[in-house]
Amino acid sequence: MLRLNKLNFTIAALAMLAICQPVFAQKVVIRPEAAKSKYTGSIKIEPMDGGVKIEKNKITFAPKKEGKTYLISGYFNGQLINKTKNTVLKLNNAFLENQNGQSTIYGEAKIELSSTEGSVNYIVISGSNEKKVAAVHSKKNLELGGSGTVYVKGDTYHAVKGDDVKLKGSGTWYLQSTKEGSGINCKNFIVEKDKSFNAWIIESKNAIKADFTIKIESGNFFMFNNATALKTDTKKDDPKSPHFILLNGGKFTVSGFSTLYKTEKDAFKNKGAKIIESIE
Repeated sequence: MLRLNKLNFTIAALAMLAICQPVFAQKVVIRPEAAKSKYTGSIKIEPMDGGVKIEKNKITFAPKKEGKTYLISGYFNGQLINKTKNTVLKLNNAFLENQNGQSTIYGEAKIELSSTEGSVNYIVISGSNEKKVAAVHSKKNLELGGSGTVYVKGDTYHAVKGDDVKLKGSGTWYLQSTKEGSGINCKNFIVEKDKSFNAWIIESKNAIKADFTIKIESGNFFMFNNATALKTDTKKDDPKSPHFILLNGGKFTVSGFSTLYKTEKDAFKNKGAKIIESIE
């Protein structure tokens, strides 16, 4: 009887341990090839108006007015280029890839990348390029939002790159670069108050790398197997610009990293963020 009690206790204890395992112990892997077969239809864009030009391996968005929203679904191999400020590309079960080593989504003007609720989307880049190319690359500012799920895999260098990069919304983002690149590479990284997104940034040299500043007010971040979680340049890189990391909120679950942050001396301030660390 005693053995049975011990056995029951052991089973219960192991079950409770499994339930209580911290989220950073979960192994997250982005496998676009395994998911691609589900996206059988060719790309569909709504509205299909005069602001959209489709070529064999390139789609150009150049609406006459700013703030135009295009709903994108289905499969496309090539590059999507935005030429008009504040265009919104809203993904609705889309698989977008570029096998030629060029950015899959490229913004010549400020762009917003969004997703519909319940949708699962992929943005993938592969091939070779001597330049440090990102799967999503804006020459200007970039906003990432929406309420669906987006996987971004940058097999050439970065996952996401822009000037000021703003993360918002209530969706889930999975970002992975190479071991030499960054999940997010930018000049300034910004998250405002009351954002409830989940951002998984994995298997990269830097999870978030900003030339100047990182300012976060909210959001949920899961950073797994990155050499550095949060990084900015310093005065040695650019003596004329401010360099700091300011966390006024948000939750950070970080695992498998070498350094939590790198920035200017005494320029890291945590004024309200919750940080769960596990160096493994």
